[in-house]
Amino acid sequence: MAEDDFPDELRDAQLRLHQARSAYRALPWSVESAEGWTGEEGHYSGYRREFPASPGWTEAQRAEEATLRERVLTLSIEVSTHPYWAGLDRPEVVKARMALKHAEGGGALSPDGSGGDVSVGGSGGDRGRGAAGGGSGRGGVVPGSAGEGSGGAPPASSAAA
Repeated sequence: MAEDDFPDELRDAQLRLHQARSAYRALPWSVESAEGWTGEEGHYSGYRREFPASPGWTEAQRAEEATLRERVLTLSIEVSTHPYWAGLDRPEVVKARMALKHAEGGGALSPDGSGGDVSVGGSGGDRGRGAAGGGSGRGGVVPGSAGEGSGGAPPASSAAA
């Protein structure tokens, strides 16, 4: 599957989805002010997840989170239900979906492929997660906003550790 086989509107929707997820992950990891902590060593590895102290969310960030969560949901639906996928054989859909996730920039967006800023207001700082990886989960902090990876707030039982 060639990278340039995707329709421009599908590429653009995927790019906006990447940007919205990135802006969501840039919010502080905890809604309320919280001390930093280090997680336990992994069961099968020596990796320890560290969270810096969180200042909590401002009122603007609370509004931004709701807007970004809605944008991520809407764009996820737009990308996953695009008519392009119906034209592929079932085994090719997964390969094509992975290729789209890693495709360069969009066609109808700005020439540099940035597509502009998707954040609603100031969004805190990056917590050391890459734009393509990590997760946007908020754990038990924000109900109903499960993420795509291992990032986010600690489970309630780990927060006291």
